[in-house]
Order: sequence, then structure tokens, then C-alpha cells
Amino acid sequence: MISVLFVSHSAELNGAELWLLETLRRLDRKMFAPALIIPRPGPLGPAAELAGVPVEIVPMKWWVTEKGRVWRQPAARLFNRRAVVRIVRIARGRKTEVILSNSAATFGGALAARRLGIPHVWSIHEILAGDRAILHSFRGSRALTRFILDRSARVIVNSESTRRAFPSSDKITLVYNGVEIRSAEAERRGIVRAELGLEEGSRAVGVVGKLYPGKGQKEVLLALARLAGRYPDLKLIIIGTAADRRYEQDLRRLVRLNHLSRRVVFAGFRPDIVEVLQNLSVVVVASVVDSFGRAALEGMAAGVPVLAVKAGGSIEIIRPGRNGFLAESRDPEVLAAALAEILDHPEHWPAIVENGFRTVREDFSIEKQVQGVSRVLLEVCGRTILCPSPPEAGSEGPLFASLPGGGKGDGRG
Repeated sequence: MISVLFVSHSAELNGAELWLLETLRRLDRKMFAPALIIPRPGPLGPAAELAGVPVEIVPMKWWVTEKGRVWRQPAARLFNRRAVVRIVRIARGRKTEVILSNSAATFGGALAARRLGIPHVWSIHEILAGDRAILHSFRGSRALTRFILDRSARVIVNSESTRRAFPSSDKITLVYNGVEIRSAEAERRGIVRAELGLEEGSRAVGVVGKLYPGKGQKEVLLALARLAGRYPDLKLIIIGTAADRRYEQDLRRLVRLNHLSRRVVFAGFRPDIVEVLQNLSVVVVASVVDSFGRAALEGMAAGVPVLAVKAGGSIEIIRPGRNGFLAESRDPEVLAAALAEILDHPEHWPAIVENGFRTVREDFSIEKQVQGVSRVLLEVCGRTILCPSPPEAGSEGPLFASLPGGGKGDGRG
């Protein structure tokens, strides 16, 4: 059995953390003994413990930041020295064989693995270069991606958009995020519909994600303002907590200025995301900073038509007119026109929804996600994979088996 220590940049339950949590829940415990380090108390910790994963808190600060906060990075790196020492101590106590760091925002796991002489895997969920980069290093994107490659036996990327920031390397493995297809009970959907203030027969569009300029809630809100006269029953459900308080205040100000108080619902964080999505007519993904379109997949899995902006990982998921819709930009006029086209032709929705289900089931299942991560962990620890073709989701039996005698890497690739 391989002892794996996962190091998370956050204790919240956003996209990257959900990827980590679903991986922890589904790792084969006959092959892996996972443990988790988080930087502070938060919902990820109890959720992991409920899945039987030991959790420890090691205070850490992000060593890369948004562009306007790079001046904080030298102090953060000094602060994190103590964290590295604690991670080393925890890893030794658990006889850890491999460390996996989740997100480019944390580097303590990489330095701890180097000190221990064990393999390190870095799972990257962010675009790290170009105009849409969300995290920046004061040394520049090339130095950042080179550091990540040099300190890792393998780098997992969640999309081609993420991969493009890196130089060509055989260390990089693409593992798409997966989501689960499940249906909410009709009674529960009705309760959620009432909570959101949706009348019977009314229509709603929704946008999912932290309230942050790059996510595009403002543009979707302004698109709704342009459609208000045409669709008097149409509402907007904004799902997510505020990552930027000023931005949230700006959104609420726009609601008042455009007389949309009865048309816009700030739903906040919703653990019952499936029930919420299944009450929508369209899910809109207007982010230009996401490396992977998790919200698009969640909409597909919930059986709702998805409109996404042609950016980031969404273009790797959506086939326009087949399993969803793409807008050329997130300009409010463009989004309004695209939404009107979808709302005016509900006869196209059944085929779109069916193909969306198929896309999730065949290409973006959680089973495939966990199989991909498991393969990487086995390979960097020198194990041999006996089952190159994973069985269908839900089938019985182990997906992988390890052979004795595999050697450990040195953590440097």
C-alpha cells in the first residue's frame, strides 16, 4: 500500500478542492493510504475526514498571487519555511512515499518532498501564462512553470489551456476533472425552487462560481438587463460566495440601477448544487480565467443546456449545437443575443441535454479522473499498472494492481 500525502492550498470547497475531495473519496484503499494537509480550518477538512482521510492543519500562505499582490510573495515564502518543516515531520511520521500538491498556489509539499527524497506530484488547476493568467510569480511565468517542473516527478494538468503555460515535457500528464451525474428528488427540487423565489413556469439562468471579475457575473447581469423587456419572467441566479467584496458590491449596485431587484437572486454557496442547477433553464459560464469548465460539466450533468464563453477549458468540453452553446465573447450584447437564441428554441434542448449527459459519462466521469491520478501515483512510485484499459464506470474489481520491487523516485523527476 502506498502512503500518499496530499497538500491543499485551501480548505474551501471550490473547483480545485472538489477535484481533490472526489479523488480522496474514491482512491482504492487497498492500494493507497491517503492523508491530507490543509492551511486552515474549512469545509474541506471535515468532508475529507468523513471519507476516512486523516487531516492535519499546517498554516501556509500562497507563494504566488494575483498580479496586484506579488509584493507579498517574499514575506509569504519566509512564512512558509516553518510549514515545510512541519510537512516533513508529518510525512516522516506517516512513512509517506509520495506527496501530491493541489494547485500552483502551494509549494510546501514540493520542498518537503525534495528534503525527504521522495517523488512529488503537482496538480495544476490554473492558467499560469498569458493575458488570462490568474496566478503570477514576481519572477515571471517562465520561472514559475520551470520551478514546478523541476520540483516534480510528474505534473498533472486539468486541460490543454493549463498545459500551454508549460514548455514541452514528458513529465506533464493531462487528467480532466470529472463530475458525477445524479438526479435530485422532485420534492427537493421544489423546496429549492421556493427558496430561490422561482414561480411555477418562470425561467431562470444561472452562473456558478466565486464572485470575482474574471468569472463574468457582471457581464451576465448586464445581459439580463438587456433581455428584461423581452422575457418578463426571466430571473438570474448567482451561485457562489464573494472572493472580492468590492465586486459583490458593484454587482448589487448594478442590480439596483437596472431595477432588477426582483429578477436577480444572490444564492451564495450552495452545497445542494444539483438541486439548484436542475431548477434552471440555462447555465451560463462567462469566466475567462478558468482553465477548466467545471461549471459547464455540472450543468450538463444536471440536464441543463449550457452557454459558455469561448475561452479556457470550455472549448475542450463544448461542441456548439451538439452538447452545448458557445458565445464568441462575454460582451453583454453577445451574451444577450446567445441567450435569446437558446430561450426562443426550447425544442433543441432535449438533444443538447442528452449529448451533454453522454459527454460527462464518456469523457469527464469522476472514475476517469481517479483512474488518471492513480496511474500517476503508481508510476512515480515505480509500480507497474496491470490494467491499461480501465473498466466501465460501476464495474466490479480493482482498476489497477501493483507489482513488488518497484523503486522510488528521487522527487526531482
